[in-house]
Parts: sequence; C-alpha cells; structure tokens
Amino acid sequence: MCTPAGAHFEPARAALDAGAHIFVEKPFVESEREARELLEVACKQGLLVCAGHQQVRDPAYVALMRRLPELGTVVQVDSRFAFHPVGLSPERAGPRALAAQLLDILPHPLSTLITTLERATADPAAIDVAAVVAEPTELHAVLRANDICGYLGVSLRARPVGSTLSVAGRGGTLTADFIRTSVTGAGNPGTSPLEKAANPMVEAWQMSAGALAGLTRRLITGGNNPGVAELIGDFYAAVARGDSSPLAPGHLRRLTAIYEELAANVRGAAERVAIQRPVLRAPSPAAPVAVLTGARGFFGKEIARALALHGFRVRGISRSPDADDPYVHEWRALDLSRAVPPEAFAGAAVVVHAAAEPVGGYPGHQRNTIDATRNLLHAMQAAGRRRLVYVSSLSVLRPPRTPWERQDERTPLAPPDARDLGAYAWGKTEAERLVAAEAPVRGIETRILRPAALVSHSHPEIPGLLGRRLFGRWHLGLGRPGLPFAVCEVRQAAGAVAWCAQHFDEAPPVVNLIDDAISTRGRLLEVFRAHGWRGRLVWIPVALFALLFTAARVALGLATLRLPARLAVWTIFRPRRYDTSRAARLLDAAASGSPSPTLVAGDAPR
Repeated sequence: MCTPAGAHFEPARAALDAGAHIFVEKPFVESEREARELLEVACKQGLLVCAGHQQVRDPAYVALMRRLPELGTVVQVDSRFAFHPVGLSPERAGPRALAAQLLDILPHPLSTLITTLERATADPAAIDVAAVVAEPTELHAVLRANDICGYLGVSLRARPVGSTLSVAGRGGTLTADFIRTSVTGAGNPGTSPLEKAANPMVEAWQMSAGALAGLTRRLITGGNNPGVAELIGDFYAAVARGDSSPLAPGHLRRLTAIYEELAANVRGAAERVAIQRPVLRAPSPAAPVAVLTGARGFFGKEIARALALHGFRVRGISRSPDADDPYVHEWRALDLSRAVPPEAFAGAAVVVHAAAEPVGGYPGHQRNTIDATRNLLHAMQAAGRRRLVYVSSLSVLRPPRTPWERQDERTPLAPPDARDLGAYAWGKTEAERLVAAEAPVRGIETRILRPAALVSHSHPEIPGLLGRRLFGRWHLGLGRPGLPFAVCEVRQAAGAVAWCAQHFDEAPPVVNLIDDAISTRGRLLEVFRAHGWRGRLVWIPVALFALLFTAARVALGLATLRLPARLAVWTIFRPRRYDTSRAARLLDAAASGSPSPTLVAGDAPR
C-alpha cells in the first residue's frame, strides 16, 4: 500500500478481506483503532501485516542491535531526525502543511525508538509517553519503558540534516547514523584515563571509515533508502515460509497508539498557530478567478500572492493543498499527471500553469511536467477556458552557437528529446513545445514566460547553475565573477506573471524573464551580501568542472559496470548572453501596475 499518508486503512482492509497479505507504507495507519481492526482481521484469516518502517532493517541499525549486549543494562535511548523537506519551506509554508510533513517522517525515528525500547525492557507494554513539546515544525517527546528513558526529537528546521539513534547503557554508548550507514561508539564506561583519551579517537576513526564505506556502497549500488529492500525481502520470505511478520502485531499496535498521541499534539500546535495568523480580507465575489497550478511551490506561492494583490480570486491546484496560504482562496486537490476534471477550471478568467517536477529523473518529468501540461490543455478545452499564462524556463532555449551570441525570445527551442541537457531542461522544453503545438489547435491563447534562475532576496541561496555549497559557508562557484549570468528575483518575476494574467491582451506572447540589473555572477553575490548572505566562493573554470565531471562519470561507470546517463555539462553551465529589452519593459510595466503599449513591439517570430 503506497497511497498517500492518511489513506492506508481502506485499501489495506480491502486487501485483507480479499485474502492478501499486506505491506503498508509508513505511517502504517492514523489511529490505534484502525491498527487493531486490521490486525484482528489479519489474525482471523491467517494473513501477515507489515509496515514500511525501513530503518529497523537499515544496516546501521542491525549492526547496533548486534552490539547491544556490549552496553550492559540500557539506561537511555535517543532518536533524532532533522529533515529538509523538498519543495516545502519552513519559513513560507502554512502550519498545517508543515505539521503534515513532520507527521509523514515521524514513523522513521519513532519506529527505531520503540523497537529498541521493546528489546531493552522486560515489559514492552509499559512503554508510554511521559512528556511532549510540539510545534508545526518541531516535536520533542520523552517516553518511559519501566526504568529506561527514551527521547524523540524531530525537526524540519534544525541543521545539519541527520538521522541517528543513540543507546546509552552502563557499559557505554553506541550511535547508529542512518545517513552514513555507520555505527560509532565503544562498549566501555569511559571512566579510566585511557578510555577518556582513546574514545574520541576511536569514534573519529569509526565515523570517517564508516562514512567512506557508506558513501562508496551507495555509489556502487546506486541505492537509496537502505533497509527497504531488506524489509520487503523479509516480508516475502515470511509469507513464503508461513512464518510470522517481520514486525510483530503487538509492535505495530503499540507504535500506532503512540504515533496517534504524538500526532494529536502536533496537529493541535498547528491549529493554534493557524488561528493566530492574520487573515486577509476575502476578495469580492465578482473578482475574476485565476486558476494556479503548482500553487504550493517556491515560485507558485509568490505567484499566488501577486495574483491576489492584483485583484484575482486565486484557485490553487496541488496534490497537497496548503489550507493556511492566505493568498489562495480555494483549493483543488488534484494530480495533474492524471486526467483533470474540467470543473477545476470552471469560471476561470485565466489559468496560470506553474506546476512542474522540481527534481527527479526523466520519468518524473515526463509524468509531472509533460503529461501534466497535456492533461491541463485537455481540461481547459473541455471547460471552455481560452487564456493560459504558461510558466516555462530559460533553459528551454537551444545552446548558443558562438560565445558571443545574444539569445532572445526568437531563439529556437532546444532540439527534440535533448536529454543530455538534463531532466529538468528536457521536461520544460518538451512541455513548451507541446503548448506551442496544441494550444492553438484547442482554441487556447497563450502567454509564455521563461524565468531565469529564481532567487529570493529574503532567503539568499546560490542557484544551481552558479555553484554548489561545499561545506558551511564555502561554495564552489562555476566560472568567475565577471561572467554573464541570468537571474530574476522571485517576487519580481511573480509580479510579471500576475501582470500578464491581468493584462492578457497587452502582454507579449513570449518573454525571457531576466533582471538586467543583475547581469553577472559577481553582481548577484553583491546583492546577496547586501541582504545578509555571508558565504564564500572558490571559483573553478566551467571547462575544468566539465572535465572533472566526465572523468568521475567514467570512473563510476567502470566501478559499477554501467555508465551513467550522459550530461552535456559544458553546455549546461557555460555562460550565455541575452537580449533583455523585452523583459525590462515587462518588469517595468509590472512594477508600475499599468499596461504598456510598447510591450508587443517587435514580437514577430523568426
């Protein structure tokens, strides 16, 4: 069962009624009552039930449990999880959305904590919650298991990201690191002079060697989420042999009961914060409706804000709506990769399509960028909607033919199926090609905006095309400060999108959305530093980076006997030059809030 969190019970019950053994993704179910019902049905029918609590089969956890006798009597168990949610900013998202994300990852640290306490105590039934401190982004809980204390800490804000389980006994402490797949610590009390001196060195060696071994193992196997395959394998083996489930029914019921109690605290905290948030005045019932896809994304949230400030009633479309967003007045929970009901666009004056796959490989971009765009066009035609503002990307343009070429809105798209430019560029290119081909046939007018790299002045982060963070404040910068770089501030870009939605007839058909005030890499860093950024860069020539990347790709291919997909690294990261005149006119018009008749000048395609 891999349905979304909170939707496991019904299909799990149906599968049991049909006589099937079930493996349910985490969180198992939402309440102890649901867990009890599923487990009772499974027991009556002789079926197995297992939950996807993969960390209990993680090699690091297995190694820690194997060494547990070294610690003697267990005194304390600490389980900590610091998580960076992809596509969800703790600073921007609403409290309910943040709480839902926290509860989605909670089973990972909770399952290892409960499993360890069950093994360490003589009476697992005595495990209960002693104290809880909860916020939408933080959860701290103290559990008791007779005379053993358990601590649970989960955070969406604490850094660095990490996932650890520490077990302290009278004979020492061991820590399993699930990020590095390693175990550190020593089975000694650390009371003798030699132990005090040697333990830090032993742990340093264990940490460095374990991290290297774990990284090498992941690179060679190409596997993520250690423990998943092992747990599923144990489940299938138990079914085949007629053995008991890898996770005992009593464990699942106990874990679900504690999860339910902790979840109630987190949801209660989210409700308290939501009530305290300022409520904006609702738009007039006569206000035009703007349907916005991808309304929960980094760019989508700013577009929603800009549309609302331009007088639209915003209807957001997302797989996981954020009911606390004050700028989205109504939500539709939809997966655009599937057929979209035309009713989602009923009454819309304009549709803004900003949804896309932010990360991931080619299958994800095919599904969530290309197929989603095709399904949206079908639904718009069925609903009789005729105006579409499509958010594309500057990465869709074909690579420059010469170093001095200045690209503009008439530059052709990259060649069809140009996968060597990366999954994101490929997906956005094919989606824009689809819009250009199908929208006119379906009677849909389009305005296409191609934002450059989007940055936020309030939360400065180096764009991926400029460099990568190495360690702490230090970043690897590609090129040199004087090289050209295309960028646009996210709120400024959102204002341009909203302006095109409001002044659709006056808006140009295509705009490469670039802020000409930030024209070089060095200038972007100056702007970041003016807004509090304190990073440092080590610059490397793009050509050298491309050469090193190619060498690493070949080395990895030799080690794994399979060559990774080719990437045109030089083409992707090389500096490009653009004519920004049309973008400047649009951004000026958006800033002033009035239409500009000069915007449409010179828009004839090549």
